[in-house]
Amino acid sequence: MALEFCGIRVKSPFFLAPMAAVTALPFRLMCKDLGAGLTITEQISATQIARNPDPFTNNEFFTIKTVAQEKPVGVQLFGVDEGDFIEAVQIVQKDFELINLNCGCPAHRETSVGAGAALLKNPEKIASHIEAIKTVTNKPVTAKIRLGWNHDESVRIAKIIERSGCDAIMVHGRTAEQKYMGKANWNAIRGVVDAVGIEVVANGDVTSGESAEALLKETGAKFAMVGREAMKNPFIFTEIKKFFDEGVSWEPSNAEKINAFFEYYDYCEKFNMVKLADLKLKAIHFTRGIEFTKQARVNILNAGSFEEIKNCLQEFEKIVA
Repeated sequence: MALEFCGIRVKSPFFLAPMAAVTALPFRLMCKDLGAGLTITEQISATQIARNPDPFTNNEFFTIKTVAQEKPVGVQLFGVDEGDFIEAVQIVQKDFELINLNCGCPAHRETSVGAGAALLKNPEKIASHIEAIKTVTNKPVTAKIRLGWNHDESVRIAKIIERSGCDAIMVHGRTAEQKYMGKANWNAIRGVVDAVGIEVVANGDVTSGESAEALLKETGAKFAMVGREAMKNPFIFTEIKKFFDEGVSWEPSNAEKINAFFEYYDYCEKFNMVKLADLKLKAIHFTRGIEFTKQARVNILNAGSFEEIKNCLQEFEKIVA
């Protein structure tokens, strides 16, 4: 059943969360094929885009590459300079359905310059960035936040962001200092849902169809994001759909897991985005749950080419089929 998020028609209320070095085009397309309702690019610097004459043809900016097949898709920007945000949005908005401001990344590279989760210390700055961006686009402008820097201030932060004219807030249920430790605080997300009048997207600890349902029920959110679980198991979107539509717990077969790697490789090759280190990681991630021998995994990690990875998986497929 089609839904609307910020005026955008989506096929599922479960979205793929933006993740640095993960959610490039091939992976986003794969997750869309498997049922993700919306995808968002990995974060990219607004300053870099503003200073590059044509980021869509520069290989350095492959993260913002998209195709019609992916729609709807959003672009995530990070930075500190409002002028750069304005210029970057004017450049990239033509290919995306929404703009997302990164206010939640806890990595030192971002926070050390005042970007990412560091903005949570000064939510008025987030509001100012959003107000500036909205002067140059009619596309929905959203913000992805955490609960706070080192303690939960999510309701206060969300109310300030809402007043800026932000169209939706995506809330990861941990503080920046927590990074990915401990459990996501769904009660805190519920507090945000109850406090603001704009759409809230809940994020944190979805690992199955059952937990996806529980997240929506406990937070009161209509939409949710899946991040780390999708990184290792892109089938999570199919698992969720099966659970919601049919009430069944489903998981892919060993053959489907292995085939997923080859589908991912086909996308990488199609868009000239093949990276051996990435292929090794995806081969290990996508086949999670298969009882590989230790040597089989060692062979994948030591592979010097795609063909060697392919041979490892094909040989193993004969055993587990």
